[in-house]
Amino acid sequence: MRYWVPLVLLAAPADPEIVFSDHTARAGLVEPLAGIMGHGGACGDFDGDGKLDLFVGGFCDRPNAEYAPAAGPVSARLLRNRGDGTFERVGQPAVEFYARTSGAVFADLDNDGDLELYSANNAKGRAGRGDEPQRSAQVRHSTLFRNDAGKLVDVSAASGACPETLFTARNVGVFDYDGDGLLDLYVVEDKFTRNPRSALFRNKGGLQFEDVTRAVGLPEDVFGLGLAVADLNGDLRPDFFVPHSNRLFLSQPGGKYREAVELRPTFAWTPLSGEDWPCGAAFGDVNRDGRFDLVLAHHHERARLRLWLGGDLKDGVPQFREVTKEAGLADIVPTKAPHAELQDFDNDGWLDLYVSAAWVEGGKVTPLVYRNVGGTRFEPPRPVQAPMVYYPAGPTGDFDSDGRLDIFLINWFAGRRCTLLRNESPVRRWLDVQAVGKTVNRMGIGAQVRVTKAGKLLGFQEVTTGYGYASGQRAYCHFGLADETSVDVQVTFPNGKKVTKESVAADRLLTVEEPQ
Repeated sequence: MRYWVPLVLLAAPADPEIVFSDHTARAGLVEPLAGIMGHGGACGDFDGDGKLDLFVGGFCDRPNAEYAPAAGPVSARLLRNRGDGTFERVGQPAVEFYARTSGAVFADLDNDGDLELYSANNAKGRAGRGDEPQRSAQVRHSTLFRNDAGKLVDVSAASGACPETLFTARNVGVFDYDGDGLLDLYVVEDKFTRNPRSALFRNKGGLQFEDVTRAVGLPEDVFGLGLAVADLNGDLRPDFFVPHSNRLFLSQPGGKYREAVELRPTFAWTPLSGEDWPCGAAFGDVNRDGRFDLVLAHHHERARLRLWLGGDLKDGVPQFREVTKEAGLADIVPTKAPHAELQDFDNDGWLDLYVSAAWVEGGKVTPLVYRNVGGTRFEPPRPVQAPMVYYPAGPTGDFDSDGRLDIFLINWFAGRRCTLLRNESPVRRWLDVQAVGKTVNRMGIGAQVRVTKAGKLLGFQEVTTGYGYASGQRAYCHFGLADETSVDVQVTFPNGKKVTKESVAADRLLTVEEPQ
């Protein structure tokens, strides 16, 4: 049995700066997103050309004046990455809908090699006063688009995954809970509706889904904002944490689930006010011990961050210990910090912590990225003090394919804009790993990846998407390698099959296929 050990601060690597530049104008993203009241968004290669594209959805039910410089509500946008550093608006009317979009993911839900789009929309249930398109936005429920060779076709009505009984959808989890090779959907509903519930939709094939929430043992009164998914109990099935209600659900034999009620005290919090809502959550191995840790960020004007280190199993339940203060994360963030990710932005081999808050000074946007200085200790780029601003969503991704993770911040407020931040941190070695399933889901979601050098663990991740809050990410694992020119890689697929690659060269995308 392993025991908790004291936090150790290792020597910080050289070149401590994590540097971003505003690439929005050069990328051609100012005009197509001008005035959008953005809330949810996702990145993914919807057209299959190897480049990360963007989907951005917003709230379209506000008075016209709130969308300046636009004349009124701005519809959802699908933006193709041309591969030369610029994006173009895709002219597909079905995708440019008006809604109250609160989250989105790209995922291959029919295992045909291209990515469907699921938009989680927050419907009020009935249209109030106002003009079109505001009235239609208030009643539009979540939407599922089938991908037909790059053309997105609305199949919501017949899919079973977008029922009119699901009103205030937020985050979308994508995982194969029953191990049948088809990706299922867990749609998180917030508490701001009558009888809130989150729902698990089983993928029956052919983009047909059925609600199995009650059948698998999940309670129907779960509410939340974000979502974090990973296999925590070692059975090769997805477990998940729902922030706001702060409930952890563990997979059980036979495709069932149970809540880890033993951990309710561990994840409990005392709110600073009635709007102090735990929001964005993400799993990651911050101290490189081969176990998943958990970060949580709050949707509150005086936001707090919390970090728990993952430990061993006790009676089948993963143990967590809060280390927020010791990790240097106890300072109050003077604005909301809804979205959170654990990513290695400087490619030094240690996961950094990013939340969707920033300083905006003279047009320059500096995101709040806490750099991991070598162990379980984090440092912000500057003192965390006002004035700061926040963005509801902000998926990361390598939009220019240079081996460094960029950030796309989705703006909510009039007078500001969505911002693409290009990562220009000092060049270090890196490796991206993509898992491709044959009998398991084609995206390889749920596969676990270990990167080692001479037997020493350099990184441990699980292929996933839809973590944090209101954001969908590319289903790759990105590893910073510091100065290592080659590493060994082991991929464990959700069915237990393993593939080991030795002496893999750095600075590349490694695609690992499930063995027959």
